[in-house]
Amino acid sequence: MISGFSRRCVARILAATAAGSGCGGACAQELDQRLWLQLGAFRPHIDSTFRVDGNRTGILGSTINGESDLGWADSETVGSLLLGSRLRDRWRLEFEYFKLDRAADAPLVERSLSVGDSSFELSARVASEFTTSVYRFTAGYSILRSPQAELGVALGVHVTDISIAIEGTARVDGVTVARQREQRRELLPLPTAGLYGTWAFARHWVAQGRVDWFSLTYDGYKGTLWNVQASLLYRFTPNIALGIGYRLNDYEIRANRSNWRGEVDYRFRGPQILLEAGF
Repeated sequence: MISGFSRRCVARILAATAAGSGCGGACAQELDQRLWLQLGAFRPHIDSTFRVDGNRTGILGSTINGESDLGWADSETVGSLLLGSRLRDRWRLEFEYFKLDRAADAPLVERSLSVGDSSFELSARVASEFTTSVYRFTAGYSILRSPQAELGVALGVHVTDISIAIEGTARVDGVTVARQREQRRELLPLPTAGLYGTWAFARHWVAQGRVDWFSLTYDGYKGTLWNVQASLLYRFTPNIALGIGYRLNDYEIRANRSNWRGEVDYRFRGPQILLEAGF
């Protein structure tokens, strides 16, 4: 918990920093928007590793790297949508959505793969898909706020809809099946706690950042999540801004349930460009 003395000290630092920026009260309008819409184009580098154990046999599946074993692209352009609203001066709500689809159709050239209750043999041609849809809901409270800067805490939920599918010629119970499909899909809600900050450090210029994290073990799932974002915006008009940024999303999920036993380690990180309209 931040003491009253600490809050006063940080508030004075924020005020002094803003005063030294040379923009004075002209920067205040950058933090007064009550509603904002942000569109982004994200170009991440992607690392994805997963394992699907047999539901019926209980046999551990192969640990599969999607990029090297299945030929999934290790970089994609992803669009994102963010809606935000300020309630009074210190409270704020945000919703964000983006979706990442990858697929490949190629023979296995390195090794055979055990997926669920099926074994896809070396040189067998397999079609594979990995889809993630991410929904982020957060409510934040600015514990420190001046006309030029704010620092707040946020609570929310990071909901990820993950679907993994592999299809091709496989051996099941010792019998070759011409077209076998193994698919797992889960909706994973992970509650998060985090920090966010905004600084209007010069006329028209705004720096933003946030960190969300949580680790949870519940009902057959164990999940850890990091969401880190930083951006720099230039506001051409009071309502329109263009910016650049960087973001990292890192998931570690372990499942031991009747419909899915296995794990997913999934990380994507890279630059993004942003277009924001605020009112």
